[in-house]
Amino acid sequence: MPKGPRRLYKYRAFNVNTLRLLNQAEVFYADPTEFNDPLDSNPTIHVDTDIPSLEKLLYKMLLETEGKEHAQKQIGNHRYMSTEYGDYKSDPETATYYTGRLATHVHELLANDLGRHGVMSLARKWNCPLMWSHYADEHRGLCIEYDMTDTVFKDLRPVAYDAPRAVRVSDLIDWKLKKSAAARERILSTFFFSKAPQWRYEREWRDLATEIGPQSAPARISAIHFGLRCDHSVIDAIVRLYARSEDRVKFFVMRPLDGSFQLKRCPVDTDEVEATSVRTPAFIEFRDMFVDESGDDT
Repeated sequence: MPKGPRRLYKYRAFNVNTLRLLNQAEVFYADPTEFNDPLDSNPTIHVDTDIPSLEKLLYKMLLETEGKEHAQKQIGNHRYMSTEYGDYKSDPETATYYTGRLATHVHELLANDLGRHGVMSLARKWNCPLMWSHYADEHRGLCIEYDMTDTVFKDLRPVAYDAPRAVRVSDLIDWKLKKSAAARERILSTFFFSKAPQWRYEREWRDLATEIGPQSAPARISAIHFGLRCDHSVIDAIVRLYARSEDRVKFFVMRPLDGSFQLKRCPVDTDEVEATSVRTPAFIEFRDMFVDESGDDT
């Protein structure tokens, strides 16, 4: 795992799921099939081998998931369907069609295999205006800072914005048939850690998990930033949540930097928040005031 930054950040809208993550010290590993970019974690298959090698790969992948009988039946079905166009062994157009059928099936099996992994996405910066707008409910949410100096992340690494989108069949063969760890690593990098250049502003880091859903946080929260439009009640509630916590969490509110479109952060006065009690409804306060002045409590 490459050496990473000392701090990484998670932008979130404020909702019951965010409150649970904070209260239970959890993080969420997302389903990659539900990412907002349908090209993300959805690579193409680049066939750089001959047809017999591609058949062997598909057979091996089917064998792992469906068993020998089903694997043989599926390969036979692909061969039979290709005969509608001719003999793939002698006709180039038929060979292209047959190769496409096999590659499509390989892609489906690979997506089913790796798509079960959960992905946690983090960012390098707390002051990215686009991230606040896109992932923190247009500044009504928050940005969580994680201390990366002492973590148990297992596969944390940066996303590449200039890597190819295609997984090579030769790498799949080396992984599935020859058990090559290096080939598996290349496939995982292409599948989960490659994005289009247009996403470069996110400066994203990712971690993988074997399951999708909430898991115990692998890093400590060191700070929480509240958006420009974050409701004061949300700020008060979260500050109070950590009032008796052993973790020393810092709190900031975002503010515009004068004369520019950049953002700055200002510390929250936590002592003031903690000293303020839950407010009494105004009609009760006014009623009690009038009762006190009259001296009549009937």
